Amino acid sequence: MNRVLKASFAAGLLAVVLAGCSDEESTNSNSADDGLTGEGQETHSSEGIGGESEEGIMFDEEGNVESAEVPAEVEEEILAVFDEYIKTFNNKDLEGYLDLLLYGEDYYNEEEERAALEEVFNQFDVHREVVEQTISGYEEGSAQVFTNMELTTTDPSSETEVTREGRQVTVLKEVDGEWKIASIQFIAAP
Repeated sequence: MNRVLKASFAAGLLAVVLAGCSDEESTNSNSADDGLTGEGQETHSSEGIGGESEEGIMFDEEGNVESAEVPAEVEEEILAVFDEYIKTFNNKDLEGYLDLLLYGEDYYNEEEERAALEEVFNQFDVHREVVEQTISGYEEGSAQVFTNMELTTTDPSSETEVTREGRQVTVLKEVDGEWKIASIQFIAAP
């Protein structure tokens, strides 16, 4: 497999893992083709500028994501879980990462997530870097963290490295006093 094709495959595989691998009816998964085409999955309409997008993310007049009003203690808890999610992924801490996810019929399937992450961790070195993050939505028991990210994927066998930028919306739910990741939507930059 040539380097460009292998790098494209790595980016596509990463997009699938970033989005999660829950059942087909869930909003936790993107198509593997999204990462391969470089188009990503558009989730913000141009009509969202200066208003609300289809997903409920608020934009100011310059098109920046507005921060939601969140009690300081709750904001700290949410961002701590989000930071741990990034850290466990970057460190290939499978159990730590899986511990942060919300499981159930409408959420993640632990067996599918474990298998997908094991495959990615065994085949690629992936590093996520959060460039900007905002809690863009909040109501008691539910929050959305909007981030701009830089993803670097390295194929250890060829040392081929691909860096891509993208946006991500991570939905967290509070369950029994703990914040868990309920879904992840990654949108690759074109």
